[in-house]
Amino acid sequence: MNEKLYQKRRWGWLQITAVVFAVVALVGALVPTLNSVAPKANQAAAIGNCIEIGRALKIYAGDHGGKYPDSAEPSPTTSNQAFRIFFREDILQDERLFNCPMSKFQTDGKIGTAPDFSKAVEPGENHWAMTKGVTDQSPASMPLVFENPKIPSWPPVWNTKLQEKPEKGRVWRGGKIIVGFNDTSVQAVKIELPINGESQKDVFTGAAASMEILDIEE
Repeated sequence: MNEKLYQKRRWGWLQITAVVFAVVALVGALVPTLNSVAPKANQAAAIGNCIEIGRALKIYAGDHGGKYPDSAEPSPTTSNQAFRIFFREDILQDERLFNCPMSKFQTDGKIGTAPDFSKAVEPGENHWAMTKGVTDQSPASMPLVFENPKIPSWPPVWNTKLQEKPEKGRVWRGGKIIVGFNDTSVQAVKIELPINGESQKDVFTGAAASMEILDIEE
């Protein structure tokens, strides 16, 4: 009787051990998949926000002769100032659109009160830069809204060594950033850096010889 009881207990431990090893193996197989899915989900969220910002720009342009809020008076000097106009014009009510995963710049949900909405997209609450001087009649391929660059010159420069780090000028894996174009399309595009003295070639250099950027407020 005792021998049978011992065999049952021994078999129980063997089953438990087998289950544990099976779970460990399953988790090990899933980790690479989860690591690849998470960045894509974050990029999808960023693309969704960029699309909504582009739509807000088009709504504003429809009410202002094709011009975007960077042309308002007094003239905005940062993208935060330009985007704050959306709240004054009752185009947007939620500043969380200006967030982005893997960014140090996040909103607190407070926009203030009419007519100024001074709390909306305050310094440190906006991830997105903007090209100045574009209208809805400009080329469809013109980059209009994009992730904050390290150097806001034209063409803008990002730090490709800062991949998915919560720092200004960071990029996604593979050296990509999210760009919203003048036709409201949005893409994750690879940023090309100068090589052996040759000029940088990407969607920014191909769009225009020189433009001005409304950078974010930190």
